[in-house]
Amino acid sequence: MSTTTDSSTAANCDLVIRNGNVYDGAGSPAALADVAIDGGKVRAVAPKLQQTGRREIDAGGCWVMPGMLDIHTHYDAEIEAMPGLEESVRHGVTTVVMGNCSLSTALGSKKDLLDLFCRVESLPRDVLSRWIGDELPWNGVREYYQHLESLPIGPNVSTLLGHSNVRAHVMGMERSLKESKAEPEEVRQMQGIVAEALDEGYVGLSIDMLPWHRLDGEPFRGISVPSQHADPSEYRRLADVVRQNDRVLQATPNALNKRTVAILGRLSTGVGRKSLRTTIVAAMDVKTDRKIWRIATLGGKVLNTLFNANIRWQTLAEPFLNYCDGVNTPLFEEFATGVEAISATCEQRRQMFADPAFRRAFRADWETKGQRVFHRNLDDMWVVSSPVEGQAGKSFAELAAAAGRDPLDLFMDLLAEHDSAIRWKTVVTNDRPAQRHSLFAHDTALPGFNDSGAHARNMAFQDGGLQMLQQVLLNPEVMPIEKAIHKLTGMSAEWLGLDTGFVRPGATADVIVVDSEKLKTGLGEPIEHYDERLHGAMRMVKRSDGVVRQVLVGGRLAYEGDAFVPEFGRERFGRLLRSTH
Repeated sequence: MSTTTDSSTAANCDLVIRNGNVYDGAGSPAALADVAIDGGKVRAVAPKLQQTGRREIDAGGCWVMPGMLDIHTHYDAEIEAMPGLEESVRHGVTTVVMGNCSLSTALGSKKDLLDLFCRVESLPRDVLSRWIGDELPWNGVREYYQHLESLPIGPNVSTLLGHSNVRAHVMGMERSLKESKAEPEEVRQMQGIVAEALDEGYVGLSIDMLPWHRLDGEPFRGISVPSQHADPSEYRRLADVVRQNDRVLQATPNALNKRTVAILGRLSTGVGRKSLRTTIVAAMDVKTDRKIWRIATLGGKVLNTLFNANIRWQTLAEPFLNYCDGVNTPLFEEFATGVEAISATCEQRRQMFADPAFRRAFRADWETKGQRVFHRNLDDMWVVSSPVEGQAGKSFAELAAAAGRDPLDLFMDLLAEHDSAIRWKTVVTNDRPAQRHSLFAHDTALPGFNDSGAHARNMAFQDGGLQMLQQVLLNPEVMPIEKAIHKLTGMSAEWLGLDTGFVRPGATADVIVVDSEKLKTGLGEPIEHYDERLHGAMRMVKRSDGVVRQVLVGGRLAYEGDAFVPEFGRERFGRLLRSTH
């Protein structure tokens, strides 16, 4: 059991972690050793160190490992008001990458940023407005990094630059949504902004082709974000800047259009040129097409091996469980009447679902046989809470059968009467353990797609790293634990070009202590959480109390005994990580 004690004033370093099973993050098997930390750095790793610490931690029976990376987050707005990012750090995450899916706060007016983020965050507009503040204290990509340097950030932070922001900034929001072809001079301006950001140390550029990401606010409510309207030649011209600097292109293809994946594959290839580091969201085992995950991983391997590509699929280590408030769910962004309903007010939605013409259109969308990710199977959609007594815990199809009703008619009737008071859930992908394990163990995969900070009422994957480690621990045939830890730490850090991810002399001491016995059973289900900093709003979070014993960021103890130290979130613990590529 891991304990912490104070040592004598004659100690010769800040902290020593004793007797742990130390994983270095480089893929080496565990070594029973002590870790000495001083001045924010790991100074020594060896059995029975003679150094003494002003504080000592007994990690007997526990893993001592690098803090994990969450490579796909949307904390760009939250970090302004809650810079500790506690909901990730408590699960052993010490580095987050923001600016994914073409969305970042580095560029844009306050209104543009709210329009871009509110629907993706699924938090009330007034909450995000208070987070961002009345006046943006930065103007441009360089000033934004200066601003991040001033925040009391909890974990290390790095960012991608969002293409939607760049496109709207250069073309204006309206033209960025209506015109696929930017003028040649506008493309050159975009290239200049991307180059400026990379020179400042941004990890890379993010682009987006997925129609699930849409704008909030008038006059463009419900329209796909600017990046999705760009001609592929624009992606190519901006990707060339990223390629020249050996940085990362993060891309979210349109899951309903396989051509978008082919575009990304061609961008990444390095035949006669430098390959492009390309991380794609996401390789998953989709219920509506069980071949997708095999095609994705095989295609990535072929491109990397035969065409000198550098593709890494982001993978989610757990079932893709979504909680939904009536129609308010990213799943309904997939079809036209769903988008229309999400964009309406509560009263307008009630009228829609009472209107026979809209119901016919909704049914036609629901029952279409075209390509889809959301299964739209009412047998597999489960009521979480309802104003109607006795509905919780049952599927909509089960309720319909008991009432002798058509399931979709009953679902629409409930929406017409109760709107978002009908809360339900479903798993869309990654429901099969063996396939999920094959995905995150694959050579082309990086653990990610936790989407931390996004779709706050709909999902909670902040503990994605622990979920992966638990599954590997319980299923050792999947891969060795040291390889899983390598993927979550050093491998991800090196591929992205970030100075973190290792426990070795000279490395910055981003270190966690994990109780491996508690890890086997100690990960919880999503819970509804209210935080005063959300101004009354709810979001889904996870708890893994007792699994992560300690979290150190930059050598400072940030989290211990299921609680954060008082200064966390008020003082700076983490670093702004600039690319080392």
